[in-house]
Amino acid sequence: MKRMAMFVALALAVLPGVVVACDAPKDLGGRVFHVDPSRGSPEGDGSFRKPWRSLAEVLDPARGLIASPRLRRQPDGGFATEPAEGGLIRAGDAIELADGDYGDITLIGYANADFITIAAAPGAKPVAHGLFIAGASHWLLRGLTFTAASGESGPAGAIVEAGSPALGPSDHIAFVQNRYFTAATVADWREDDWVNRPKMYGLVTRARCALVRGNEFFHLRNALDIGGDDSLVEDNFFHDFGNDAMDFHASGVTIRRNQVSASRHPPAEKLHPDGAQGWALDGAVHRDILIDGNIIANLNPSEDNYMQGISIFTGRFENVTIQNNVVATNTWHGITLYGVKNAKVLNNTVVATRPGQKDSWILIHDSTDHATRSDALVRNNIATAIVVENADVTLDHNLTALPIRAQKQARIVEGGGNRVAPLAPLFRALSPQTGVLDLHLVAPVAGAADGAPESDAEGRKRSAGADLGAYAR
Repeated sequence: MKRMAMFVALALAVLPGVVVACDAPKDLGGRVFHVDPSRGSPEGDGSFRKPWRSLAEVLDPARGLIASPRLRRQPDGGFATEPAEGGLIRAGDAIELADGDYGDITLIGYANADFITIAAAPGAKPVAHGLFIAGASHWLLRGLTFTAASGESGPAGAIVEAGSPALGPSDHIAFVQNRYFTAATVADWREDDWVNRPKMYGLVTRARCALVRGNEFFHLRNALDIGGDDSLVEDNFFHDFGNDAMDFHASGVTIRRNQVSASRHPPAEKLHPDGAQGWALDGAVHRDILIDGNIIANLNPSEDNYMQGISIFTGRFENVTIQNNVVATNTWHGITLYGVKNAKVLNNTVVATRPGQKDSWILIHDSTDHATRSDALVRNNIATAIVVENADVTLDHNLTALPIRAQKQARIVEGGGNRVAPLAPLFRALSPQTGVLDLHLVAPVAGAADGAPESDAEGRKRSAGADLGAYAR
């Protein structure tokens, strides 16, 4: 058996002073076992010469191949972890998958102390049509393709689901460098197919300390739903989807350096589309959210197509920081927060791709039921417009194309440095009509250094002048 270097993840830091206690996949130096549908057999030993035939057989508890503690329901309805018994595959090991169709995968009740990896073998492209993980801990899925063909798709469920309270708690489930899509080509799809043919989501996770890194999501209705606390979503690529790219409804969530483009939102879709949308249900309060360094752009020229940027419309949120994001979209809601307490909106670049028709804004608003009055610090942003409605907002060092608007009992504290000027001359290129967009600054535009992010959207250290917008000059 050879050794395998597992992916090394950075520690999660959500907000200054708030460090998430999550384990990161790391080089554990474990053994590698092999699965190959074309030449494996149930009698194999997992070696390269004698691989197993299917991942489903490897994960079948009856086979006893996984030496993981088992999470089992107790007579009182709770769950307890029972010690591991035997098994070849242990924490720190990896299972490599050769080319082939792995069908639907179920992984229930394996609660590891350290990560076990399920990964594509070097050069291989294994395909699964569904994955369900529950009552599990410390599993890493890497380099896999998850696709639901037309016969397996539909308006409910998800291609990949992690976490089900009915089957016990799940935590530390990592999805790294995978692909999620309904069909490889959509050349024959009509507008309503973006609603009816894909499953509701590509990936849904309710696991605590989920890691979603370096994945590609496309040809889906909605791409990703994060419902587990202390989750990290970074460096993913979302394109050609019908509705939402990222939904989140948990605390301690970090969403950073993701790219969202090519909305396919059709008139048949009754839900509003968002690059990243948060909500809270059943009275929950979600806290400590960081949305940092994402690029959300919709240049679709269709009059019927639109996509909102970063939004929280429903539920209760506290301590939300939105910084270093680039939002270029063709509707009003560029960055919109309803009923959020202690929000910080710092150094974002928000531009309208249909200026004069739909002037994309940064909007701070009270909650939809008017029970919660938002309060926010809005600093160092470049935006087509900033609007405050029924909220308490401190504004300083923002540059807008339109004058800042205060509506319906808004209370604005002017911190100085706000100004109105055309946006296009600030950037290398802003020509949405021709699909040309480069929102790096052509010259320094000084802002307030106090409270500004130390680095910009691309990781460059900001100077003492703390340039406005997402990119430091």
